[in-house]
Amino acid sequence: MIVILSYDWYEQGTDPVIDWLIYNKASFVKVTFQDLISKKNNCSINVNTGEFWINGIEISSQINVIWFRRFEDDLRVDLPKRFPTDRAAFELKYEAQDLMKYLFVRFKDKIWLPTANGIALNKLEVLYYAKKYNLRMPKTIVCNNKAHLLQFYKECNNEVITKPIKHSGYFVKEDKTYRIYTNNITDTFINSLPDNFVSTLFQEKIKCKFEIRVFYIDGSFFATAIIIDKKNKNQVDVKLNFETNNINWVPYNLPEEYEKKLDRFFRSIDLNTCSFDVILSEEDEYIMLELNPGGQYGAPSERCNYKIDEKIAKWLIKQDEKQAEKKDHIYC
Repeated sequence: MIVILSYDWYEQGTDPVIDWLIYNKASFVKVTFQDLISKKNNCSINVNTGEFWINGIEISSQINVIWFRRFEDDLRVDLPKRFPTDRAAFELKYEAQDLMKYLFVRFKDKIWLPTANGIALNKLEVLYYAKKYNLRMPKTIVCNNKAHLLQFYKECNNEVITKPIKHSGYFVKEDKTYRIYTNNITDTFINSLPDNFVSTLFQEKIKCKFEIRVFYIDGSFFATAIIIDKKNKNQVDVKLNFETNNINWVPYNLPEEYEKKLDRFFRSIDLNTCSFDVILSEEDEYIMLELNPGGQYGAPSERCNYKIDEKIAKWLIKQDEKQAEKKDHIYC
């Protein structure tokens, strides 16, 4: 059986894969955090025995593969208005984290996508480990003071950007939605800062020919070059062009040696899938910007006809069948 840990509501990277699982008559169950806190489904976990019950059916013995797809992002809770809901949501986040840790330990012998270690990776760890594999990544600092920022700014020839250390979601207020994008650092901006501020990530800005979005799964790469018209080339965040007519998505093949180096690196950090960004510099050097173990893949997949959702489904089914065969051999 395949277990999918994901959203209760629509999730653009999960639902198309589920369609393929249904089409292929795969044995699977989707479990969300809402299942554990709402009355929609009866769920229980016997922590002592490790039994996992859903609607009266014990499934732990049937599980072969677990696909972890943004399960922890679905922490919506409907509490009475008289209750301090902000604090409750904060506490619930930590409840979810401990529950996930238990699931990782309980089912550590199953096939995970991504792996438990891969799910826990953050941007700073990737930047640190990549250097050991001679993978070029931009110079990066995290600092909380103007003096260090100015020093870094000069080292990078006044070409620096800032972005979140972790994923940035959406901020909704009334009828407006806000989002954080990568931004240029300027002299004016630095001069406006106080001497000390909240620790922030700053990164070398590298001039490039174009950006490449890549989806990786178990040794296979699906790359898409994002070609933007010259009149918008100065925009620092490519996402600002996604809804315009100034962008083209082109299937792209990374050099074989570069793919091998990336594959060795990913396996060394126990990562079997991710979405990541690479730029081709003006000196024809490939530079990886960052990666996300549970990143989106829909736009490159559709525009380049990669059918990544189908490939993920086939990978899950294949792993499920392989594990089922192993069980059969044991019982024979």
